[in-house]
Amino acid sequence: MSIDLTDPPLRSGPRPRTTGREIPHDQLDQFSPPHIRDALVADAQALAGVFTGPSQVSEPASLALRLHEPAGPWAAFLHPSPDEFGHIHRSGFLHLTVPVPLIEPLQRAGWIEPHPISRRPEWPDTIVMLYAPRDEAELAVARAVLRSSWRQATASSATENGVIIMRAMAFTDFGADLAATDLPVPEAGPGEVLVRVLASSVNGFDLGVLNGYLKGVYDYDFPVVLGKDFAGTVAAVGDDVTGLTPGEDVFGVVMRPTLGQGGYAEYVVVSRQYGLAKIPDGLDHTRAGVLGLAGTAALNAIDAVAPAPGETVLISGATGGVGAFAVQLAAARGARVIATARPGAEAAFVTGLGATWAVDHTDLPAQVRAITPDGVDAALHLAGDGPAVAALLANGGRLASTLHYLPDEPGRDIKATAVMADPSPATLARLAADVVEGRLRVPVARTYPLAETPRAIADFTAGAVGKLAVTI
Repeated sequence: MSIDLTDPPLRSGPRPRTTGREIPHDQLDQFSPPHIRDALVADAQALAGVFTGPSQVSEPASLALRLHEPAGPWAAFLHPSPDEFGHIHRSGFLHLTVPVPLIEPLQRAGWIEPHPISRRPEWPDTIVMLYAPRDEAELAVARAVLRSSWRQATASSATENGVIIMRAMAFTDFGADLAATDLPVPEAGPGEVLVRVLASSVNGFDLGVLNGYLKGVYDYDFPVVLGKDFAGTVAAVGDDVTGLTPGEDVFGVVMRPTLGQGGYAEYVVVSRQYGLAKIPDGLDHTRAGVLGLAGTAALNAIDAVAPAPGETVLISGATGGVGAFAVQLAAARGARVIATARPGAEAAFVTGLGATWAVDHTDLPAQVRAITPDGVDAALHLAGDGPAVAALLANGGRLASTLHYLPDEPGRDIKATAVMADPSPATLARLAADVVEGRLRVPVARTYPLAETPRAIADFTAGAVGKLAVTI
């Protein structure tokens, strides 16, 4: 149900009786039924980038809504504020900041009144009390107000000497550790979009950047913010940008000429023309934030080998993010997939994605030859030893390598392609549509808050199964 908060429906029935100086906690007959409040709390907890927990500035049983993990000192209700931009009382009343243009129509329609604290000169007048929703229709309005408050809060950042500051995970030089860093919010230039990032993920590319392996390939513009993937909302657009407006949900891959800005930050500037697509209904920020780079690489690799129905495809590195998508894409084309995976949970993971067989990479030649003695029709080299994978191709076989291995075997009829992910808007839109329509599963194994990005990278390096998401 879509609610226009600039012209909201009238709230029927009696309103809480207030003096304008206190919160009407004693009017129990006006409070939300438990199932309505539970639904409102669930919506609040599902908002991307929001941390919830007991309030530190109000009654302890109320649910605080924060944009950063609690560390204190607390700054409740300040706008902008990283802490408690709102909270939900046990009664179901919401206390929150709302965009100024919505205050008058919501108050006129009987949904809100100024919070008593806003009458003090030291507090902003954007703080309101939203009366507790009593039924599903009122819950729809409360949800819309809650989301408008969340959008406003996520679009705001702290300021330092007049410069808008964001939190990012960056490293300052080659060999330096990744650390939480306060940086100026970048500005969108002509043809660019400023995105309020809500989710990202860990990719092998990020490790290459952090470890300095791409020195000489890319220019490092220190401090370098990691994170190739991003998903979030449009915060602003530069000149010559059409088809996007602030508040729209977008995702993609950071494709900048230098290494500097990345998705492990509250904001990133990206090109409107490349590496960016709208998020369709039915796809949340977390899944969109892990889809871009790995999904694109997988699709490009599968397109390169073009498996036909009934053909056998070997995927080396099937348990990683790219491999997990590739298994599904190959199986969807009718191919029989041999996926590398250790016995047990890894094997169950790849077969659950559509692989016909799971083989241990430590005994790859024997296990693959046992399945297809003459070799496989196609192979994806996403991890492992390139020559060993190529050796398992049948005559006339096709190889796609995201590690840029190209076999030099004059006596063999092999077509080999080095794959570099090409996240065009069309490719990103196709992947998103496949997810929404149920053709592609996004295998998020674990989600980490921004502050725990180093742990996410360590877990990735140790060998994660599926994708590791980072929420901002």
